[in-house]
Amino acid sequence: MSEASKNLFAVGDDESIPAGEDELIFAEEDEAEDQPIAASWKILIVDDEIEIHNITKLALREFTFENKPIAFISAFSGKEAKEMVQTHSDIALILLDVVMETEEAGLEVVKYIRDILDNKIVRIILRTGQPGQVPEDVVIVSYDINDYKTKTELTNKKLFTTVVTALRAFRALSQIESSKTEIEKIATASARFVPREFLKFLKRESIVDARLGDSVQAEMTIMFADIRSFTSLSESMSPRENFEFLNSYLSRVGPVIRQYNGFIDKYIGDAIMALFPNCAEDAVQAAIEMQQQVKIYNRHRQNSGYQPISIGIGLHTGTLMLGTIGEAERMESTVISDAVNLAARVEGLTKLYGVGIVASVQTLCRIDDPQNYNCRFLDRVQVKGKQTPVAVFEIYDGDSDIAIELKGQTQTDFEQGIFFHYQQQFAQAKQMFLRVLQVNKYDKAAQFYVERCDMLMKNAVIMTLEGIEI
Repeated sequence: MSEASKNLFAVGDDESIPAGEDELIFAEEDEAEDQPIAASWKILIVDDEIEIHNITKLALREFTFENKPIAFISAFSGKEAKEMVQTHSDIALILLDVVMETEEAGLEVVKYIRDILDNKIVRIILRTGQPGQVPEDVVIVSYDINDYKTKTELTNKKLFTTVVTALRAFRALSQIESSKTEIEKIATASARFVPREFLKFLKRESIVDARLGDSVQAEMTIMFADIRSFTSLSESMSPRENFEFLNSYLSRVGPVIRQYNGFIDKYIGDAIMALFPNCAEDAVQAAIEMQQQVKIYNRHRQNSGYQPISIGIGLHTGTLMLGTIGEAERMESTVISDAVNLAARVEGLTKLYGVGIVASVQTLCRIDDPQNYNCRFLDRVQVKGKQTPVAVFEIYDGDSDIAIELKGQTQTDFEQGIFFHYQQQFAQAKQMFLRVLQVNKYDKAAQFYVERCDMLMKNAVIMTLEGIEI
């Protein structure tokens, strides 16, 4: 037995510690042995002298703290200690020798625990039999340890005191870490209801900081996306099937919006309202990819015996106000502006013209190179209550490959038809749209204009330059 082992506990210094508020008691030996390890404080003893392990266990064998005994784990080298700490992540205290297989083996263990495993909670007490070899002041400053003792220092009473202090600190840090984890979970959950991007624009760190009336003005591209004929589709499903269908659909298109730097402001039944704060091109690319995802979803639906769906997407770029509305006990985030209203109206045009994506001229003008996209002029529309008409365009990159090819082939005739239409030459306009339909009989926008020209000629209506009202 080494000299340090012989002097580990001074004779006559074996008093017990009173229980106090931390409920420190001495349990019967058989009770401690029956206690499951899961309900124990794990203490790792790291030392290359087996006598140190035995004497430490003997001194603490009847020790309990908060009705929990100690479960001892032993390691006899720095290498073994690293393995034990990695295996047992819930170790509360490490009694660590410094000099083992190398002169700084214990210090290497400290660095491994704190820097590699990033374990800041476990309490580490260095014990050395050679205090002059590793000066205390250097170690305590350079290494993240909680105490530094010589082996001869740790008498019976001092060992108990040291262990109680360490376990008390470990308990407090564990509670803090648990609370921190819970707060992080709440923050993550709250982001599902109030987007982080929304709070970022309001310059709030979290939903806790949000105040009624917070608001900010910004220019963004607004997207509205809606499922076609959802009412009739939902009537054929039970309420539970409706929820499952909507969540299945939204789980496919929602990530696309985030992928292209947008965030969902709200769900309105089957409709989505999303905002793209960075650039209009993000919104255009997201709209195209959403149409692609619907194609993939439809293959899955058809394989499962369900009818395919289609969606319409409207895009408009403008200035809006983001903020919170409501009252003290119930408020929500929202976006208010004429631009939002116009974006919703633009989405409604996808039904009128039978197309997948409609974008306002304000959105197209903010794209670096619109020629990168397949688009065609659709109409000029007049928003109710507004003086200036808005030009709208179809972006058909989200169509099938065949539809994209056919619309490209007929684009000149289609746009010539639009020109004659606005020149009040409805017969010539109709002929151009019929030429489009001869090539592409599924072009619903061309069919719409044929019917409109017939109606205008039949009723001898003189069109104004403001276009139709939406």
